[in-house]
Amino acid sequence: MDLRFELAKIINHSSPGDGVNESPLPGAHCIKFSHLGRRMKQHWHASLCIVAQGCVKIILDREVYRCDGAHYIATPIDLPVTSRLFAATPEQPFLCLKIEFNSLYMSEVAAQIEKDFPKETENPLRAMFIGKASNQMLEATIRLGKLFQVSEDAPVLGPLVIKEILYHLLKGPDGPALRQFVCSGSKMYKVSKAIYTLRAELSKDVDVTSLAKAANMSRSAFFKHFKEVTAMSPIQYQKRLRLLEARRLMTDDGETAEGSAFKVGYNSASQFSREYSRMFGNPPLRDVVKIKITGDSIHRI
Repeated sequence: MDLRFELAKIINHSSPGDGVNESPLPGAHCIKFSHLGRRMKQHWHASLCIVAQGCVKIILDREVYRCDGAHYIATPIDLPVTSRLFAATPEQPFLCLKIEFNSLYMSEVAAQIEKDFPKETENPLRAMFIGKASNQMLEATIRLGKLFQVSEDAPVLGPLVIKEILYHLLKGPDGPALRQFVCSGSKMYKVSKAIYTLRAELSKDVDVTSLAKAANMSRSAFFKHFKEVTAMSPIQYQKRLRLLEARRLMTDDGETAEGSAFKVGYNSASQFSREYSRMFGNPPLRDVVKIKITGDSIHRI
């Protein structure tokens, strides 16, 4: 049987409805969408997504990435992106299995592949990788999907299969670059730690000098490497994550515009409204109403 077809069948079976479907294994999700929808700005979490059917286009700043069946999307850090689904119909929906990156698993598997991490590349590393999934990766993903049907086995055997999937990812063409994000002391690792700090302290103003000092870099070097990885400055990165989180608070938690603005670190409601409108094309209330009327999900993948 074609591996991609088998994986699509398993994901479809494990997806009771459109959207991001939970599995018995924390951090693993079956994603299904039967309609194309419109372009959506979203918070793309650090993860490995293996597409079984359909196609998704991701825009990071001005760079466009396209991923279709039997390919993967690996993002070692959280990124604010714009995405849109292609080739999704009720008869042949978009189907994808998403595994949230576990830094402990990544470090453990990377360390077992070789004693010495590869030398850092001199070329800029963007934290968005698209590649063809090997047969071994697809076979392991199919086994993971089958575990979702046995709830008592999934929490025990699932982590082992996830490590196997990560092994095939890190042994593949993108492996040397991805391993830089878990190699303690590398520039990519330092940037990823700074990004974790920004996410954990979303409501605080960005202090680039302090982030650079924690990364043991000059301010200019830190700024340069941060932009190479994320395609944006630390302030732009935080602003987009703030606005995306505010949107989530309003659509998912029923928070008011003013309340969500305050929670993500805005002191001025008018400034929040201006920046929100600039990013999403509508002021907060109108945007949220539109999302609810159209039925668009802000959690695309």
